[in-house]
Amino acid sequence: MSSSNSSVVKSRMQQSKLHCNCHLKCVVFTCHRGPNSGRQFYRCVYNQTEDDCRFFKWVDEEEEEEPTYVTLIEFKASDARNSKKLDLILRMMKVFVVMVFIDITVRLYLG
Repeated sequence: MSSSNSSVVKSRMQQSKLHCNCHLKCVVFTCHRGPNSGRQFYRCVYNQTEDDCRFFKWVDEEEEEEPTYVTLIEFKASDARNSKKLDLILRMMKVFVVMVFIDITVRLYLG
């Protein structure tokens, strides 16, 4: 039931009510080749990146969402990925603030 041999295209950036293993809302994709052509499925928003949690579920097999339980190891791994992303965002914000400060300083003294 895997779509590994199928070509897929993100059909819409619509987020679903379903959450992946990263605890983020999934994105709906559509399979365009093979026996599952036209069939839609849920994937992690980080599909095919190093942060992809490899969550996969067919839309037509969706059942009532039951609470999912995460092991402490899975939680720590997810928390570590999110922590790295937050650190990167913080660094980018610091660079932005420094750039604005430099811009203001240059405008005050030169212009």
